Amino acid sequence: MELFEYIDMMNQPYDIFYTDSVNSSLHWHYYSEIIYVEEGSVKIKCNNKTKVLEKGDLCYIYPLQLHKFSELKNQRVKYAVIKFDIHTINIPTAYLAKFYDYFLRRNNDNDFCLILRNDQINSESFRLKINNIVEEYNNKKEFYMLKVQSEIHNLLIDISRNSGKNADIIHEKQTDMNLSFFRILEYIDTHSSEPLEIKNLANMCHMSYSNFAKLFRANYGRSCKEYINYIRLNKAQDMLINSDFDLNYIALETGFFDCSHFIRTYKKWKGITPKQERIKIIKQNNPNHNCL
Repeated sequence: MELFEYIDMMNQPYDIFYTDSVNSSLHWHYYSEIIYVEEGSVKIKCNNKTKVLEKGDLCYIYPLQLHKFSELKNQRVKYAVIKFDIHTINIPTAYLAKFYDYFLRRNNDNDFCLILRNDQINSESFRLKINNIVEEYNNKKEFYMLKVQSEIHNLLIDISRNSGKNADIIHEKQTDMNLSFFRILEYIDTHSSEPLEIKNLANMCHMSYSNFAKLFRANYGRSCKEYINYIRLNKAQDMLINSDFDLNYIALETGFFDCSHFIRTYKKWKGITPKQERIKIIKQNNPNHNCL
């Protein structure tokens, strides 16, 4: 099971739509993602943190964040999704650094998104802008891609003006953040069941161990070792919930040394053992089931 959501950036530079489907699997992608809630409530979980979006709220999710959507209440939900690669929307050079400060570099390790609440903004204005983007993308009239690109520029400007984020802080220049470094999350995701040495990952990025470790934490809010464990634990949790495989099999399939290592690490993460997690899920889905 891979958590990476592949999108062909060359043939599909944008992914734009309205949806009423809330429950998604845990995933990440290279795209930035904008969510605007028209009806109902949407819960976003990312890096063990949860944010709730209500009607009229807008959310910008930074790229490379491991996240999932779920419903908060049993009610009708409708929200717009705009995914795009910020590197390919042709931001003028004079504004490039400023845009990156707002939309690529988080203020702190706890940030995985920017949220604009409906009582803090002109929500109807944002709704109309987003609706125009979706319509342009779906109708595909003459020069529609250029129109979509320009409308996303305008939307990002409005988000920056309303976010309250201080993008005047000068971040450390990350000139060694090359393509191989950006692709390392995909490699970890694909090879998480195998032994992974941080020094080998650093070598793959043509970086020293110390520079790699520093850059990784600066971009993803945790150490590379912590991230690898997080990926393995989420894959193990998915297998616990959605399969009947025993713990030994799950431990080996998701990259843990052995079953004992898996149990210790899982309990540290969730506060309960994998067996207790599985029993809890079974009881939630079937209260009359005898788990003994």
